Order: sequence, then C-alpha cells, then structure tokens
Amino acid sequence: MKRQNIGFTLVELLVVITIIGILMGLLLPAINAARETARRNQCNTQLKNLAVAAIQYENTKKELPGYIQSFGNYAGGTGALDPADPDNSLVPAHTKLGTWVVALLPWLDAQPTYERWTEDRYPLLENGTTPNGGDNGYHQLSTPNLAIMQCGSNPVSVGAFAKNSYIANNGMVGALAAPVSGPGTGVSFLDSQKRANGAFNNKFPRTDRPAGPAVRLDDFKDGFGNTLLFSENVQALPWNRVGFSESATLQDPTATAALNTLANAPYGQGMVWHYEDIDPAASISWNHEGYVPGDINDFPLHRINGGDGTNDRFTLTMSAANAADLARPSSAHVDGVNVSMADGGSRFIADSIDYRVYQALLTPRGKSSDVPWPEYVLQGEEL
Repeated sequence: MKRQNIGFTLVELLVVITIIGILMGLLLPAINAARETARRNQCNTQLKNLAVAAIQYENTKKELPGYIQSFGNYAGGTGALDPADPDNSLVPAHTKLGTWVVALLPWLDAQPTYERWTEDRYPLLENGTTPNGGDNGYHQLSTPNLAIMQCGSNPVSVGAFAKNSYIANNGMVGALAAPVSGPGTGVSFLDSQKRANGAFNNKFPRTDRPAGPAVRLDDFKDGFGNTLLFSENVQALPWNRVGFSESATLQDPTATAALNTLANAPYGQGMVWHYEDIDPAASISWNHEGYVPGDINDFPLHRINGGDGTNDRFTLTMSAANAADLARPSSAHVDGVNVSMADGGSRFIADSIDYRVYQALLTPRGKSSDVPWPEYVLQGEEL
C-alpha cells in the first residue's frame, strides 16, 4: 500500500510564503495610508479646537491675543521660592513673556499651566540646580507637552518640552523703520500690524516695535470662513518661546540682545505673508505703497510646504537667519496642509494655491491691506 504524504512539499511551502508576501505588500501601504488619514484627521480636529479657543478668547477679551504679550512678572530675589517645586528656589526676577498659545491655555484644558504663567508667585524659569529643569532655562512645569499642540504626522520635533506643530496668522512681514525702495519692504513695522493685514499682532511694545491695534472678529470683513486663523508648520518652535527666548531674555527683555531675540516673535509659532507677487511689475500700479514687490517665484520657501531648492521642508531648521522665510504653513501630509478658519471650521488647503490666494486667506480685509494686489478677490473654487 502506497504511503500518503501528510506535510507540504518544498514547492508548496514556497508558494504559500510567496502568496503571504504579496498579500503583505498589498496590505501594508493600505494600513499606512489609513494611519496617516487618522493622523491628518486628528490634526484637523486640533486646529479646529484652536480656532474655537481663539473665538472664545475674543468673545471674552474683545480682541484676539498677540503673538507676543506679557503675562506678568516674577519678583525673584533673596528668599524667592517656587510653590510648586521646593528645589527651584532663588530664581532671578523676570518678565513673563509668552505667545498666543499661553493666552489660549484656559480654553485648551490647561488651566494649571496658565496659572503658572499668570500668577506672580510662580516663576517660569528654573534655577539651574532643580532636577525639573527644561529647555532654554524654562522650568518643566512652565512648558509641558500638550497633546493638542502636537500633530502626529509631524516628523520634526524642536526640543523636549512644549512641543508644537501649530502656527497662527501673524500677518505681514514689515520693515523696522520707514519704508525703503526695494523688494519685500512695502511698509513700516507699525503699518504691517494693522487690522487688515493679519489676525495676531504685537502686544509687547518696544521703541523699535510698537504694539499693534486690537483685532476683533468684527474686523474680518472678507468673511470668517475666508480668513485663516491657524495652520501647521514642521519647523514651528516650542509653544512657550517668543522668538528664540531663553532665561536671559526674560530677565532683561529691554537689553539689546533680548530685543534681537524677540524680533523673531512673529515667526516661531506664526505664519506670515511677504510683500511679494506673481507679477511684480503689474501690481505696483495697484497697491497702496508704490513699491515694487518681490517676485514670489524667487522665494520658494515662502510658499506652503516650501523648501529652498537644496533642502526639503523636513531637513530645514528654523534659526534667526531664516525664521521669517520658514514662517509659512508646512506639513507631512500629502499635497497640502490643514488649516482652521475664523468661523471655527477647518479644511485642507493644497500647497499648489496661488500666492495671492494665500495672502487673501491671511488678510481679514484684503482691499484695505498692504498686499501688492489689494483688488484681488478670493474665489472659493481657488481653494
């Protein structure tokens, strides 16, 4: 009687392994795509929550927060103690300068952190000997990692604390002094702060950078659903840092070195638009300033998801030298970025949109703004 084989032959085993490999090759991309879709949707929801928080802030304070503002002072000195950390004694006196994120903390389920920033008995900084020190001289309790500020798709992380993926509409890049002829220097810093140019502005006045006016939702004449409040940026700085602030900056914010550091406050957690256009020669006859704008085609970094021709958006690092260039929406999502609007809604914007469309999204009242082509009217189908 012939014996019947029970197991697999080598050929059959190889066929089964091959089939499994093919199936895995088909399934893994689908699984990864589903995961990315989930991360993108989560990011979208977080941005929507930020917009709702900003609207609630405006309803309470009757204006939107600044991209930099003071939240009080810590007296410091001999005998100064940190009520939340006994090891953090003798912290020097400092001004509590923070970003728009700090202003929104009560509406982001982070009231304890907000109280550390706004109650004078708590220091923001650490004394150098506490085991609870954070980055750049800040205390860990002042700079926790908040889930709502982190997009799961963001491959770039700056620092270990106060991790951040999101940016606010900080309006126009302006010159420090009176306008001078030449590309990209359309208006003075003060004029760049006006309501028609952006949503968030300077709330910590200095001699060289005066405070901007109160911006209210009533100023959004182009429509709440047509004006952008928040987006994402893979180069965004930690949510606590104004410019490239560190311990010394807060101890004497009027020092020259501190002022230079704070000059980058619009960019670390913000997006801006530049005085540039797709047709500079034609736009000069239409704009309010009479200055030739720069050609956006010469500045690819300023576009959504922009790189510099040598480095893509994932390998660039924000510094004082390039902060204004990198203050634009960018993400790890395919072909665009998530944004949230002044009506509390959110959407996905393609990175291929025209630069005039981008400028229109950031200007609450385009015709009164300083964009090179103020007569441009945003059309919904262009998004």
